[in-house]
Amino acid sequence: MSDKVSASDANSAPTLDELRQRIDNIDETIHRQLIERSEIVEALIAVKRTDKPGAAFRPGREVDMMRRLVGRHRGILPITTVEHLWREIIATFTHMQAPFEVVVEPGAELRDVARFYFGFTVGFSEEATQEAVKSRVLAGDGSVLGVVANEATSSGAWWKDLGGSGVRVIARLPVIAQEGRPAAKDAFVLSMPLMDTTVPDMRLIALCAKEETGAEAAIAAIGGTIISQCAADEGLEILAAMPFSVSEVEIESLTRLDANPLVIRGEVGGYWTPISLSS
Repeated sequence: MSDKVSASDANSAPTLDELRQRIDNIDETIHRQLIERSEIVEALIAVKRTDKPGAAFRPGREVDMMRRLVGRHRGILPITTVEHLWREIIATFTHMQAPFEVVVEPGAELRDVARFYFGFTVGFSEEATQEAVKSRVLAGDGSVLGVVANEATSSGAWWKDLGGSGVRVIARLPVIAQEGRPAAKDAFVLSMPLMDTTVPDMRLIALCAKEETGAEAAIAAIGGTIISQCAADEGLEILAAMPFSVSEVEIESLTRLDANPLVIRGEVGGYWTPISLSS
């Protein structure tokens, strides 16, 4: 009886040629749908009637797309592979709507995360320092995005003069946080203000303290986290992430601490919380 079942199973199993044909059919379907997507983007460009720099960037929508992608993913294909394919598609079609380029500071890890996120269609260059990256973004007036490492350097606190109508943080990379993933360097994307009206769930506040004592605890007490810090002539420059649930009154309370009152330099941008996955 078991021999008959085994023979039946063998007869119903697909052959190697059949499996390859199925793969070819799937590849053709993917290609046709990419063509269809490009036609929709072409129509979108005509409807929007703008190639204004910054008009096509929608970091909130992009993160939402990635969250849905993670939610429906299954099987043996690594999620970071799917992420990279989607990022290549998103960045390319965004570039079709409003051409832009990306500039990064030196470092192989930072180049990897920038290429992983923006793909190979978008123009790509390096500047020697974080300050030079910021200058390029400012001069680009929306047509240049910068990628900088989430760390202070010998040149000081790169974040303290961001915000307002100038250069600001619009995203944090990588979007999917997973131990052991490729292109894992913690980094920020810089841009001039976007036309996107969606509000990220984390905002970045630049602060200054006379000394380190008590600053981290005070920020944590209102729900914030110190992202980066460095010593400066005026004391300690701090970059803190605050959920948007933290009120302006709570942030303002940091300036009235008894032992070590902080100075609020201002809001310097924001980002959507990375999608955290186990390995």
